[in-house]
Amino acid sequence: MSELNLDFRLAQFIDIDPLMELVQEFYQFESIAFDEGVVKAFIALLSDEQFGVIWLICDRDRPIGYVALTFFFSMEYHGRCGLVDELYIREDYRGRGIGKKVFKLIEGYLQSQKMRSLSLVVDFWNEPAEALYTKLGFCREKRHLMVKQIDSYYPLL
Repeated sequence: MSELNLDFRLAQFIDIDPLMELVQEFYQFESIAFDEGVVKAFIALLSDEQFGVIWLICDRDRPIGYVALTFFFSMEYHGRCGLVDELYIREDYRGRGIGKKVFKLIEGYLQSQKMRSLSLVVDFWNEPAEALYTKLGFCREKRHLMVKQIDSYYPLL
């Protein structure tokens, strides 16, 4: 494979089509249902940076992945925090150091925004991703994520 010419750029509405193509690939890889609600959630995130940001990962202006960074507030972690909600890199680009560069970008961004922690969720079966995250300084918490879906109207969606 040729030398990478990486560029990370904040996604905008004009990027919705290539972004949704990447999202569909990621959801298929993760066996997650892709529906209109997903598209609306991405549009909401692109609409208001108080919720988070999305970077397109490009090689020579060709989108090869994306990372969605969302924000939450935690007393335990002393304020606003970042959550890598989704990270996807096309398979033929994996294992080439791109993930490390993505996390360097994210950490710099969080520092500039005065945020002091970064969280992520990794599937139990995804040992290569967990190995990378461990090398980057992430550690397992003594708790695990629990989720309950709440059906309600959300004005941005």
